[in-house]
Amino acid sequence: MRHLLLTTLMLAAPVAGFAADTKTDSDKAGSVAETFINGYVKASNARNWDSVKWVASSPLVTDNFKRTLKQMIADGFRKDPELGLGADPVIDGQDCPERFTLKSVKASGDTADIVVVGPKDFPMQIKLRAVRADGKWLVDASGMMLR
Repeated sequence: MRHLLLTTLMLAAPVAGFAADTKTDSDKAGSVAETFINGYVKASNARNWDSVKWVASSPLVTDNFKRTLKQMIADGFRKDPELGLGADPVIDGQDCPERFTLKSVKASGDTADIVVVGPKDFPMQIKLRAVRADGKWLVDASGMMLR
């Protein structure tokens, strides 16, 4: 009897662990994008904000995102040394709400197109793209990068 109980428990344990992770690819990609953009917006309100440094330290974005953002900002200041791009390329604007929620996620293979939206009193939308790299979803583009 003990042997049967032990065998049953050993077989059920991996199944129980598998069943606990019921998030879909869309859920996972959307969660990463929402966490990233809300962290970015919160950090952007700090004094001496440097978006390139903040993004460079983020584990939620790809190396491609980091390089693209740095290059976009540098190109903007080369073209206009005073204003640069004239807007934040990550949010594709100058102002934004304090918080965003998921509006939609369309995942296909290792890519997900995501839209987040602000609250009713500031319904700004931001488009993001996430990619799966080494089994993890990471934000690969946002805002102006998707134009």
